[in-house]
Amino acid sequence: MKIIQTSGLKDLEHKTTKTGNLKRSSTRTFTTELAQKENEYNDYKREVDELKQEIDEAGDRLEREPNLDNLHRFRNLLGQIAKRISAEAYRLNKINGTPQNPRYYEIITVINVEADQLYKLLLDEQRNHMAITEKIIGIKGLVVDLTT
Repeated sequence: MKIIQTSGLKDLEHKTTKTGNLKRSSTRTFTTELAQKENEYNDYKREVDELKQEIDEAGDRLEREPNLDNLHRFRNLLGQIAKRISAEAYRLNKINGTPQNPRYYEIITVINVEADQLYKLLLDEQRNHMAITEKIIGIKGLVVDLTT
């Protein structure tokens, strides 16, 4: 058994104050990082809410006036929110196979359940506007077929 001699009370106090300072500084960095993450989350939520509101307005406008400008605006907004939410809500993992079976598998993991639910809710709410969009695209395709 090895016994270590203590050098004195002053050394012990000196070592204790060093660890105390480390705990305080790590607490500060944790709180600043937490505040930063909260700000990022609030910005993300505000951006998604603004996009959702714009999609609602564009969908209503498309329903009232089904023209190509409104169609393009609605489709672009749907694409923007789909990219934004899917970047934050899902993670794609690739798992490689063995040398005998060189296949690889892709696993999609839901990271942010709230964003996933928001995306599904948005698609459910916009279902009738997307049906209008689909009909307009079909009509546009018929017109192209007739002209060629």
